[in-house]
Amino acid sequence: MNPFLGLGLFKELLENNLFQTVKVSFDTICWANDAYIDPETLYEGGVSENNFQ
Repeated sequence: MNPFLGLGLFKELLENNLFQTVKVSFDTICWANDAYIDPETLYEGGVSENNFQ
């Protein structure tokens, strides 16, 4: 999320209570302030679960 937190609606997500409202919606994630990340951006910038082991 760091690359996005200074942009548009994502600035509001610096408030922890709002950040905690994240939910899965269809094929992406979104927050209560209507911010969302394009599914293609998630896919292209995502990290494989294998990288967390």
